[in-house]
Formats: sequence, C-alpha cells, structure tokens
Amino acid sequence: MKKLIILTGLLLVVAGALAVAFSPDILSLIIIGLMCLILAAGFAAGMVPLLLYADGLRTARDNILNLNEITTENPWVALQQLEYFFHQQTLDNLFAAYRAKVNQQQKDQQVASDIEDVINDDALALRSWQNVINQIPGTMTALGLLGTFLGLIMGISGITFSSVDATINSIQTVLRGIDVAFYTSIVGVIFSMLFNLTHKLLWNILIRELGLFTESFHMYIMPSVEEQMRLRSSKEMEQILERLDRLPKNHGYMPSAAAPATLSAGSEQRLMPEILEGLKDGEFVFYVQPICDLNTRAIIGGEALMRWSHGDYGLVPLDDFIPLVEANGYITKLDQYIWEEVCKTIRRWIDNGQRPVPLAINISKTDLMAIDLIQFFQHLIHKYRIPPRYLELEIAESAYLQCEGAAKDTSEAMRQIGFRMVIDNCRDDFLGLLALREAAIDALKLDLRYFTNDQHRGAEKLQNALDQAKKFHLPVIASGIENSEQMTILRRAGCTSGQGYYLHKPMSLQEFEELIQK
Repeated sequence: MKKLIILTGLLLVVAGALAVAFSPDILSLIIIGLMCLILAAGFAAGMVPLLLYADGLRTARDNILNLNEITTENPWVALQQLEYFFHQQTLDNLFAAYRAKVNQQQKDQQVASDIEDVINDDALALRSWQNVINQIPGTMTALGLLGTFLGLIMGISGITFSSVDATINSIQTVLRGIDVAFYTSIVGVIFSMLFNLTHKLLWNILIRELGLFTESFHMYIMPSVEEQMRLRSSKEMEQILERLDRLPKNHGYMPSAAAPATLSAGSEQRLMPEILEGLKDGEFVFYVQPICDLNTRAIIGGEALMRWSHGDYGLVPLDDFIPLVEANGYITKLDQYIWEEVCKTIRRWIDNGQRPVPLAINISKTDLMAIDLIQFFQHLIHKYRIPPRYLELEIAESAYLQCEGAAKDTSEAMRQIGFRMVIDNCRDDFLGLLALREAAIDALKLDLRYFTNDQHRGAEKLQNALDQAKKFHLPVIASGIENSEQMTILRRAGCTSGQGYYLHKPMSLQEFEELIQK
C-alpha cells in the first residue's frame, strides 16, 4: 500500500511539474501553481488517509485469519488481546470504542452491535474530509475558467490601432491572452479529471477492503445483528425442544373432540409425550383442500393442512393440540416435518410422470421468527429437486403485519428464488388491505368466513373488499366459499380462484390424487 501512495504522489507531482514547466507566462504560472497546491492538499488530506485505512483493514483481515488458525473457541476474547488490531490509529480508536460497547452489551446479555455501526464508509469518509475532497475537481475546472477570463481580458485590454506597430503589438497581446486562456482551461480540465479518477480509484479500493474485512469479521469473530437474532431464536427453540424431550411419557391421555380449545394447566405434560411419539411414528400427515378455477371448477392447486392421525384414537381435533404447540414453540418442528412431506409428495408425482399441481403450505409467526426460512426452503427444493413454482407459501395476515420487517424481507427473497407468496386469512377491513398494498406478495387469500357473520351486509362487504383489493392491484384467492351466492359475487368481481366446502372439503392425500387424476 505504501508503494501505491508513492506512485499516486509521483503521478500528481509529474503532472504538476509538466504543467508548470509549459506555462506560457506569469499569470498562467500563478494559476497553475495554485492548482498544484490544491492538488497537494487534496492528496495529503484525502487520498493518503484512504490508502492508510485500506492498508489497516487488510492488516485486520490478516489478523482475523491468523486468530482463526490459532483458536476457534472464542475468537472475540483472543482478538481483545491484540494491542493493535489495524495498526492504524484512527481505525484502532474506532475499534476500541466498539470493543468497549460490545463488552458492556455482553455483560447485559444484549445482542452485540454490528461492527458496521462503528466502522463504515460514512465514518471513514468523515475522517478523510471526503465532502471537501469531492469539491476539488470542480475547483480545478473553475480555476481553469478563471484563467480563461483573465487571459481574454488581458488580451482585449491591450488592443490599440494608433499605428501599424501598435496594431501588430495588439495582435500579439491578444494571442498571448488567448494562449493563457486555453492553457489554463485545458490544464484545469486535465487536473480535474486526473484527480477525480485517482480519488475514485482509491475510494473503491477502500470500499473493497472494508467489505472484505466486514465479511471476515462476521464469519470468524462476531455474526451480524441479523445472524445473532436468528442464532438466539434457534437456541431458544433448541432449549424448548430439549425440555420437551425430557417430559415423561404417558399414554393414558385420550384426545377428545369435546376438549376445550384452551388447554388446562398441566395438559402439556400429558399431551406433549403423545405428540413427540406421534411425530416419531409418522402419525402427522397432511390433508389437501383443492383450490379451483371458479369459472370451470377445474382443480389448479391445493392447500396442505396438518392432521394428527393418532394410532389408537384416529384424527385428533386441531383445537386439542395446535394451541399448545403454538404456545411452546413446537409448532416449528411439526411445520418443518409437514413441509418436507409435501416436497416428497411433489417429487413422487414428478417421478411417476404425473404433472404436479402447486401445493400451498402455511407459515406461522413462530416460523418467521425462529427459522431461517430462506435457507430451509432452498435446502428442500435442492434436496428433492423440485421447481419452487410448485410450492406456494402462505403467511397469515396477522403474522405478516406483526413481523412486517422480517416477513417482507423473507417474501422478497422467496419470490426472487421462484416461490409464490400469499397472505392468508385476510379479513374484511379496509385498513388491513391498505397496509398490505406495498407487501412483497403475489396474492391475497380472502377468508369469506369473516363476511358471513353479517347476514344483511355480508355480500356488500365482500364486494367492497374485492373492489379495494382490485384498486390496490392485489390478486385475490377466495377461501371458505360456502354457497353459490358467494361464487357469483367472486366471479363478477374478477376473482378466478378459490376454495371452500362448496367446492371440495379437505381430503386425504390419496383421495386428492385420485381426484386430480380424473
């Protein structure tokens, strides 16, 4: 990096020396000299720090790799033993402040701040006078124009026609003025371009080194804030699952359709062993409710719905166990199991030469917060070699709005991969639709059950909701279709797909496969 500093300095010195050497007169020499002084100041105050910072970041990256070779248990502790991490005073001072902040956060059991909060391009730009340095190319051009005007004025002011000799001298004076004008203007433009290109090159070198340093720091020393949040959530889920695995087994609990939706105290100890055993024995399956084209009633997809087919007691009502697993977080384990079963089914259809229909799967709020969904679904489609278009990911409206930041980021990434994203359980409220109009989704699933509560205005409210969705350019899938009147309203409003008991009830996978084969 020192060689680059010397090379850049020599380039600017040579350019300035040549410009001074060929100056046609004192005026142009003065203006060129002023330009050279500004170039030297810009190099010393703006370019040299960039190169020193880049060299410091490269040194820190080497130190990180060396620490990783020495110890992998706690590299953050080992890093703090280094007196000079960057071997560059400004960066070492910034890192000292960051280190003190992180140590305090760890004592308080908080998520550690990201290194980018302290060492970033804005902080380095501020300390290398970049706002001032960026004005130098324009100043060079302005000085060139100033020389142009002064040269022209000098030439014009000396014009006289009193005699032949005076006229000849006037012409020579004008030519000298024009010479000064063109020379200073050209030199100003050349200096401006040279300084700007050199500065941009050095700035890009710094940004590259900063990016490589940040990447190494996140990889070997301390994860980013987002990664820490995911790791903390995963660790909390592992602790929950570990506690559940230690629960005593008790096969004396018999689920009942008459059991209340709100489970009584102590039911977790009775029911969780049954759930754990059922998952191990493959008792959790998915039923499919067909999604149809509302104009032709042809099946165009299906929604995978979790079911617990108990070995002794048959189908267990959802209200008997879903509230419990949602409360203790075990819902993520069941969801991941069902998602993989859906992918296995699509793979089997492809292997059998059967054209797959897209299957929709549900993602809960807990799934959004506790699982790296992007990585998980990428792993699934690669493992089972299925196109992502055959999976439709549905997020409940309430979960999307409560976790809007994470949900939007996840949706955008999933759509780029090729998955279709849908917001499920949308209600009849205008504000809900208004909040979702900028969402990164492909469609809304409007739950018609929320419209049947109002016998007098149900049809009117449904029509209004469909009109609002159309106004916001949000495609609609209807859910919970129960009668022909709803079908008529949906068709008139341009809604072309939906599901509900009026079309098909949820059915076993075998029944669904027989239905689509027909």
